[in-house]
Amino acid sequence: MKKIAVLLLSCGLALGQLTYAAAGECQPLSSVEGDGLVAVISAADMNAVLQVNFDDSEVCTLQSESLDFGEAAGVSFHNSVALDEFVVQASVDGYETWLRIDSEYNGELLLDRATGEDLGLTDAEFLGDNSQLEASDFFIEYVGSLEIGGFSLRNVETNIPLLEVPYDHYAGRGPIPENSVSEAEFLTIGSIGEEILEEVLITVDIVNQRIYMTEAN
Repeated sequence: MKKIAVLLLSCGLALGQLTYAAAGECQPLSSVEGDGLVAVISAADMNAVLQVNFDDSEVCTLQSESLDFGEAAGVSFHNSVALDEFVVQASVDGYETWLRIDSEYNGELLLDRATGEDLGLTDAEFLGDNSQLEASDFFIEYVGSLEIGGFSLRNVETNIPLLEVPYDHYAGRGPIPENSVSEAEFLTIGSIGEEILEEVLITVDIVNQRIYMTEAN
């Protein structure tokens, strides 16, 4: 992912140093069936602050009293056991939305077809050379910007389903439970994959429902 320029606010850098210094007890990131991050957050103390390192497959509990988030630009998140996904607020080329954090997706960014069309990413679908793709059902385009709070990536490689290819992340998951109607507010348009996740540290402030992303090194 070296070809992607990572731009961090100065407050984000400060946050990364603070959280790393305050890291306490660490354990392997859950490898249970389903999304490991959903399992970790669901089992954590509701007052916990966690730091997740996907590259090391490790999650640490931080000493929250020693942390000062200051003006660091965190964003809201939603942890859904019903849908088995952890989602964050994000901006894709200026489009405010929700994206899944999905370590099982091995690319950088995946967007659904409708969003790709709305952002004008499908205009050159039949003009480019997509022969390098491993999955023939998707083609590559580049999102100009992906922003999560103060964390920003430019020219992010993005997979988009080919025209008429059936692709629905929520297919087969069943209806949203009646007692979880609010889940519909957090339905996502795509996934942030492991090629990005392995380059960042994710700090989750559960009690304040905020998430912060900083460069791993």
